[in-house]
Amino acid sequence: MIWNKYEVEDRKLQGISVLAIVMMLISLYMQSKLVLFLGVLFLALAVANQLYLKKAGERLYVDYSHDKARFFIDEKGKWSFIIRNDGYPILKAELRVFFDYFVAPESEDSSSSRGLHEISIPISIFTGQTKQISIPFTANTRGIAKIRRLEFQIPSFLGFGETALESKLPLTLQAIIYPQPIPVKGLAEQLSKLQGANIVPYSVYENRLGPLGTRDYVATDSFNAIHWKASARKQSLQTKQYEKISETGWTVALNISDGHSINGNLEGLISSITEFAYYAFHKQLSYAMCINVRSAGNTPFLYLPKGDGGEHLQKVLETLASINRLNTSIPYHQMLSFYSRHLESQPFFIHAGIRTQEGNDQLLFIQSQKGVRLFELKLEEENGVLTKLEVQNESRKLL
Repeated sequence: MIWNKYEVEDRKLQGISVLAIVMMLISLYMQSKLVLFLGVLFLALAVANQLYLKKAGERLYVDYSHDKARFFIDEKGKWSFIIRNDGYPILKAELRVFFDYFVAPESEDSSSSRGLHEISIPISIFTGQTKQISIPFTANTRGIAKIRRLEFQIPSFLGFGETALESKLPLTLQAIIYPQPIPVKGLAEQLSKLQGANIVPYSVYENRLGPLGTRDYVATDSFNAIHWKASARKQSLQTKQYEKISETGWTVALNISDGHSINGNLEGLISSITEFAYYAFHKQLSYAMCINVRSAGNTPFLYLPKGDGGEHLQKVLETLASINRLNTSIPYHQMLSFYSRHLESQPFFIHAGIRTQEGNDQLLFIQSQKGVRLFELKLEEENGVLTKLEVQNESRKLL
């Protein structure tokens, strides 16, 4: 742990030092050993006090695991870390811990300001000693909570001043609080009609479970597609034919922006997408997710490729938990443009959030050029609603 260190001396200490020097000078004039002894004693105490303030907190370490803890709202948990002191003893110090408001402390000795909770813990730790610190909390709201700062206030032995230590970096302890799902009307109705393999006249996907029939072999056919029994029967090469099917797959796209600010319905939209994720998990549906939060890497926004199962659900919930109102977004239509040009398209596309005219143009392009069916996820009376999306060249509207 790297600390910023500050020393605060009591002004009385300077007066004591001056007094000690004066007493030493007077003792030389008076030839008094008692006055000289008192002067030397006071000066030694002042020097010892200054030395302690400079050395206190050196070789003070914080040890902790780097695991992520995951919680649902209202679940209880705790952060634990170990304080190790290999330097001067510390007595009657105060440890102050600052962490995100996504979790609520159970300690009564706590306060809140600027989006952070603060708790104070009295601590004394001698040289070579270790102490375990535990901070119980309750998951309060969706988000990723971290211990942002540790502060030590170490008083001097004589009470003249104190040394303050402040951690330079936040601890990597994390509490990930998953979003709370809300009911989504039309979710089961819309998805149940479309899940499974749908037979269509034209598709690049085929049902390989059994051939529908055969046809004459052409030079462009794969050698593995030859039906040898039918070829022997007809005395000419025959190619297997399969039913054309549409692949089941969804893309969920969330626009967190409302102009230059964050969508006021963001929490409701995230909760609705959470309900979709749970439904897809139980129905074993595969889906991808795009969110126009700026991200480093080859994809300039938050993107989860198509997947299913429990591991994919966990990634989705963690991604949704990471969104906050301090995120920097990219224009939604730019995200849709990148998606249509560079990422794998799915047969079904769910839009959530604000639509702009530029966004409508991109949705129309995805629908017409990619053959994708569009849906919209919106809020009505604190519940989500999933319906088919009829895109028109309309002005900006709130979904």
